[in-house]
Amino acid sequence: MIDSHFGFYFEKAGRGASQGAITPAGQFFEGSLAEESLVRETGQNSIDARAGAAPVTMVFELVEMPTAEIPGIDGLIHHLAQVEEQTRDSQGHDSMLLAHRTALQSSVPVLRIGDYGTKGLAGSESINDPKSSLSALTRGAGISADDGSRGGSFGIGSAVGPMASDMSTVLYTSLPLGTADVVFAGYCCLATHRDSGGMWRVGDGFFTDLNDEEDFKYLRNPEPVGPFAPRTAPGTDVFVLGYRKADTDPDLRHIKVAFMKNFLVAIDRGELIVKGKTSTTQWELNSENLKDHVVEDAEVAAFYRAIKDPDPIVKISKNFGKMSLYINVDDNLDKTLHTITMRTPLMKIDTFKHTSISVRYAAVLECSDIKGNTLLRTMEPPQHHKWDPGRALDGAKLLEELKTFVRDGLKSRVKQQIGDQVEVKGLSKYLPAEVFEEKSTSVDATAGTPEPGPGTDRESSTVRGAEGQARTPLVGGRKSVPLGVRTAANSDGDSPTTKGKDTGGPKKRKEKGGVLPADGQNGDGTARITSGDVSFRSWSDASTGDICLALTAFEDIAGDLALVALGPGGKTEDDYELPIVQSSLTTAGVTIPLNIKGNVLSQLELKAGVRSQVRLKLSSNHRYRLGIK
Repeated sequence: MIDSHFGFYFEKAGRGASQGAITPAGQFFEGSLAEESLVRETGQNSIDARAGAAPVTMVFELVEMPTAEIPGIDGLIHHLAQVEEQTRDSQGHDSMLLAHRTALQSSVPVLRIGDYGTKGLAGSESINDPKSSLSALTRGAGISADDGSRGGSFGIGSAVGPMASDMSTVLYTSLPLGTADVVFAGYCCLATHRDSGGMWRVGDGFFTDLNDEEDFKYLRNPEPVGPFAPRTAPGTDVFVLGYRKADTDPDLRHIKVAFMKNFLVAIDRGELIVKGKTSTTQWELNSENLKDHVVEDAEVAAFYRAIKDPDPIVKISKNFGKMSLYINVDDNLDKTLHTITMRTPLMKIDTFKHTSISVRYAAVLECSDIKGNTLLRTMEPPQHHKWDPGRALDGAKLLEELKTFVRDGLKSRVKQQIGDQVEVKGLSKYLPAEVFEEKSTSVDATAGTPEPGPGTDRESSTVRGAEGQARTPLVGGRKSVPLGVRTAANSDGDSPTTKGKDTGGPKKRKEKGGVLPADGQNGDGTARITSGDVSFRSWSDASTGDICLALTAFEDIAGDLALVALGPGGKTEDDYELPIVQSSLTTAGVTIPLNIKGNVLSQLELKAGVRSQVRLKLSSNHRYRLGIK
């Protein structure tokens, strides 16, 4: 049991400013998911407090806890009742009403956020030691240690705990590295109110020795908090009372995805391990199994493929030191995901968007050099969600250097993997408007035009724009040329191919060359996926030498896919056997191997409207333009 003389203390308001139910610090995290804010702030704080070379381990544990077991609950309910009554007809009253009602429940969901491999909260809680990590986390506002390596700079991250609590209350236990005593603290964020004796009190309540009227004195070596195990290793626990997302995220899956979105690189490199635990589920994110979890979110999977870039673009900058750009060019993406940026804590900060890059991609910019980390830290606002040039000397010029590095790197990679694309001025005047609609086909001016005729209502090679808007399919190596379009084909692996008539049917071909023979009848033998069944595009991945095919079926379909090499002018080379040694199909982040026999890929299953990617590994380094036979 907690000694009765410990409880939540609310200082006399005196002549100080009145504190409303809406706290300024909490507003830094409004408008975003509670899980997102909670993950970013607690994750960054734990990484900042890393004790050595071992990875930081964070544990998120959700448990239903009897309210009677909350230390100091009786006194806290008294203050909550006063606050609820006195904030009526004012902004923020709803949150105070919820806090009071939550405290009156027989039990509440409590989220414990524990870290291990960290230093714990060192120093004293005394009013004479306001910059200690113990004081800064449990009582500080705008206070943060400034050793140049920390991720946080504003000391307001502690606001996310009460923000995620329906009781606006959090508890702490911490065992500082090199000490034997566990310290217990608590914080409640309410509003200015009168107590039962008529005395005005501030809204911030701190769990301390109520008999000490001169200074703060936190409890040492407490009994375990409710059903949770006691703290026995260096590190810190934060207990969020009445966790507001307990009903909508009972398995803490949102927490898991938020960590992958914000700390993907830190987890992949073994800097951070995250565990989730509830009454029904347990999960763990680490460098070994991360690849198995990223498939739960398509965007996470895309950025995971980016950080596995075997040949990142690297530059040494006078201002930032080493800068690294990891790129995943992937036509299989539903949309461009742009470039996420980070510094030493390896937490996502800003997102750079370059609309001049027309292909779909996901990229990661890392600037974790000491010089760059220090500079970029000064440019971060309290939310740590962007780099603000107004916060640093010559900030606009510095930020432009980063963006130029990213833009040039993206153009270089697109040119390497796909090749030059040519801008033909005025071409749009002579093309029907629907060419640029999402569900139609764009035109690549470097490779000629599709041949009209029977069976060619859909091209076998397409380049598509962003949803709901026209987009010129242009990237690096942009050129201005006369309106005339050369129709000579090239073998860059990314040009539209000429589609002939679908296999089967009683009609005969009229064209000669560039079309596919119609031998055989539909339904003979194994089902065949024809060019009329899918939207099709092929290109070469210069980083691996693989040929990639993007396939989107117009209706659910299963069967074999026969490929054919295309020669000059799009003429099929039916007798040429492609040197395919391995093939795989990826749909919604799940990859399965495919059987190969000559140029035929066996037993594909495609879903209507879902883009899938086939990757072909070849025994040679040649590039091929492909069609569907």
